[in-house]
Amino acid sequence: MNCAKCPWSPITRKQISDEEFPKFRKQAKAILGYTPTEKPCLLCLTPDEKISQKDSTHWHARFRKGCQVRNCVTRMGIKNCAYCSRFPCDVEKAHGGSWTRETYENLHGRPITDEEYYAFIEPFEAVNRLERIRAKLSPDEKVEAPTVPLLKAKIVNFPDSLAGPQSADFKQLHSMLSTLKESMLTGVDADLAIQQHRLKNRVKYLFRFLWIFAVHGKLQETNGQTLVVDPETYKGNRASETGLMSLSVLENIIFPNLVKVGVKARIVELAKDWKVPTGYLRMRGWEMKIAFSKKIGSVASLKALQAYGNALEEKYAKRAFQYFANVDMTVLAEN
Repeated sequence: MNCAKCPWSPITRKQISDEEFPKFRKQAKAILGYTPTEKPCLLCLTPDEKISQKDSTHWHARFRKGCQVRNCVTRMGIKNCAYCSRFPCDVEKAHGGSWTRETYENLHGRPITDEEYYAFIEPFEAVNRLERIRAKLSPDEKVEAPTVPLLKAKIVNFPDSLAGPQSADFKQLHSMLSTLKESMLTGVDADLAIQQHRLKNRVKYLFRFLWIFAVHGKLQETNGQTLVVDPETYKGNRASETGLMSLSVLENIIFPNLVKVGVKARIVELAKDWKVPTGYLRMRGWEMKIAFSKKIGSVASLKALQAYGNALEEKYAKRAFQYFANVDMTVLAEN
């Protein structure tokens, strides 16, 4: 990012008077959907050892520790991603290329003025900036990225002792969930630590999404072919996966990956103001639905999903989701 122009940067803050800063914050919120904090960031290139004890509790100090891009660059000992042999990796393309003029014009449904662009969007067009740096580097300046072993999905085998009228439906469900988890841990740049962190987070998001329907969904439509959740239920059960309210997360991660295994998820718009201009769901005006294809059991598998989720919830309470994420159906064989 361009720290010299970033709305959160101390460099930018020094150029704006105390009287004008509230207006600047309001403008940033209107364009980006985020409000620059009163206390500016500590700058990502500042070494940890130069962060004072007083600033160690600063919001950005905590953020830096969990920033996988910063951690990756620090481990490699390079200035920025342009110096990496794998640039642009899948993570960089996703995060560094998401904030563009075109993106925000589509979100707002209007042209972005040059003033708005240079103040609030251009600082975040990371891939473009890194590509300019990359073009000036010699082959000797590029550093080979370290690789790691591919991830193995933690999945508990289907319990052979499970019997009863729904056993075949549970087995179908187990197969679908297992395939979903395994497929999420492979792909482009899966041998890079930064990508593996991203893939594991995607698994959590996908399984949390399905968990909400498993425990709180209501069967609707002809012959109960669809599970539905309302906005309050959906938002209230996201746990740490707060990004599930983002249309970008839903449209680029959740929906397309579920379709691959035969699950169709969609948002049903019930009112005109169901989302905010910057791409987040409001607490009204929509509902979320999922349906299973015939290939993965259709209605029978939807009912199996709910029976499985309720059995886990009843036995394990707060720990239930972890069993679900590991596709552990042992609880069903105990009943």
